[in-house]
Amino acid sequence: MNKRITGLVGLFLMIGFVAGCAMIAEKTRGKTGVGGGIITGGVASLSIKGPSQATVGQTVTLTAEGYDERSASIKRPGAVKPTWKSDNSAIGALQASEGKTITVQCLAPGVVYISATQGKADTIHAIEVK
Repeated sequence: MNKRITGLVGLFLMIGFVAGCAMIAEKTRGKTGVGGGIITGGVASLSIKGPSQATVGQTVTLTAEGYDERSASIKRPGAVKPTWKSDNSAIGALQASEGKTITVQCLAPGVVYISATQGKADTIHAIEVK
């Protein structure tokens, strides 16, 4: 009888442990339930959040948002870290070339196109500097 009770207690502990691990894994991905939330293909698409207009001398901040192949926002820290480029550094100079967030120093009037690329995902953001 004691062996049977010990076995059942062990089984319940194991089930609780596995469910707890699944719940912790989901919470680290910004979810609250069990199941889903696994990034299988990395960053499938990107978008850039930030102003589309600025004035000469202003510094603006741009942030990349990454999405998986299901178009779900990727929340895991460090998963979205694109490479950034400016098409005209005389108008808009980047203060960094990699990371989720960068700053652009607006130096002269015109339009500068800032691109973000990570793997096969890429996007472009225009800033009109006046």
